[in-house]
This record gives sequence, structure tokens and C-alpha cells, in this order.
Amino acid sequence: MIETRGSALRPLARALADGSAEPVLLFVEGAAGTGKSHLLRELADLPGTADTARVRWRCGAGDGPPEQDGHRRTPALWLVDDVHRADEDELARLRRVLEGLAPGSAAAVTYRPEELPVPGLPLGAPPTAYPSGLTVLRHRLAPWDEERVRRAAAEALDGTCTDGAVRRLRELTGGVPRVVVDLLAVLGEHRPPFTGTAAEVEAAGVPARLAELVLSRTHALSPAHRPVVWAAAVLDEPVGRDELIAVSGLGTATGGSALLRALEVAALAEPAEGRYGFAVPLAAP
Repeated sequence: MIETRGSALRPLARALADGSAEPVLLFVEGAAGTGKSHLLRELADLPGTADTARVRWRCGAGDGPPEQDGHRRTPALWLVDDVHRADEDELARLRRVLEGLAPGSAAAVTYRPEELPVPGLPLGAPPTAYPSGLTVLRHRLAPWDEERVRRAAAEALDGTCTDGAVRRLRELTGGVPRVVVDLLAVLGEHRPPFTGTAAEVEAAGVPARLAELVLSRTHALSPAHRPVVWAAAVLDEPVGRDELIAVSGLGTATGGSALLRALEVAALAEPAEGRYGFAVPLAAP
């Protein structure tokens, strides 16, 4: 049900269609749940590229491709997931691979921008010195708009969703595809059966996958800093820095440090300038 845009696939398809074409590197940026891994699966099934070797690499898993794969001189499609989880050694190895891509090759590298150790630099610091013959592109995965949420709801719930329910689905999930799909699954299992109202959407609760993500990010904070996340949950909407710190009860200095750290580990976000809360409104634990 999670779909991605063909614009992300076309440059790689062109490179792979010509064994002598300059290689292409595509960075795929998206917050948790926006469909990065799904896009890699689409890339793996690109039509017309069946003869091109696929090399899959999930960073942080400790089971990257064999060292000899990094020295391929024949066309290959590298599918690299979760580069935000790579340590320095893995990043160094990945840099070498990407800098040495053979003609007719392509690589797609996904990451969560909110979890990059060095903001804005998916391959870490210092910035990569890309070869002149390498085309480097970036594709940002956006949340779904209300119309796309409506289509997903109609598919999952057999059209039993009112306009108000669709609007509330979009508001609570922030349009994050994975959260939308998971919340629709919860509603589909609702007993008594879901009748399509906004009230039922609000009462459905937090899907397990989202709850675990929020709890893991909150746990990454020191116990002294966690009250700033709890305060955001109590307030239930983005607020200014002073109000958030006041509700947390931490005091100006500690509260300011707690907020900065919560932003660093993506436990909280800044959805609008100077307003802090959860990136996904439904995430309030």
C-alpha cells in the first residue's frame, strides 16, 4: 500500500540501461515510516535490468556484502538501507564503494535525516569528494496528503471512512505512510466493526510500531532529560520552548539542554519554527 514516485526510479533506470553510462548515486531521504525500504524494493524490480547484479546492504546489521563486491568492475545496482545506522568503519567502506562505482552502475542509499550523526551529511564528515563522473541526486520522501490518505482508507476499509475520519487520520498520523497503514490496520480489526467516524479514529490508540519508536527514542535520553518528552505528551500539540520547559518542570538551564538533546535523538521535532512537539501527533505516549 505504501507507494513511491517514479521520479526517483528514472535516473537509475537510465544508468542501468546503458553499460557505458556514467554511474548514478541516489540518496533517498525520509523520516521513519515514509517508505524508504519500500522504494528499495521497487528499485530491485526495475524492468529491463534483470541482467544487472543486485548488491543489498543494510547498515548497522553487521552483515554487509563481501569485501570483493566493493571492487566490482561490471555494472551493479547497490541497494543500501539505513545508512544513518552505519558506524565509522562501515561508512568508510561504503564511501569507497560509492566512489568506485563502475560505468552502467547505480546506487540508492536511504537514511533518516533526523537520525544522522552529522546533520545533512549521510556519509558523515568530512563531506564526500565525489568523482567528477558520478551523478549525485537526492530524493526526499514526503508525507501523504489528505487525498492519498483517503485512497488508502478506502482500500483498507472498503470505503467506510467519512470525510471527517479521513481528515483526522491525516492530522493524527502527519501523513506518514507507515503510520497511516498501521492505524488503518488497527481500525480494520476494530470490534465492533469500524463505522467510519473521526471519534473512532481518535479512540484507536497508538499503533505498536510507532509506540516502540517513540519509547526507544525517549529511552535514548538520560532520565534527567525525559520529562521534556513527557511534557510534550501532556501538551499534545507543538508549543514554544518556554511553555514546554515550564510544563516539564526542569528549569530553564536543564530544560533547554533536555530539549536540545531530545531534538538530537529525534524524540521531539520542530514541526514549525519555534514550536516543539512530536513529529507525528499520534506519537504522544
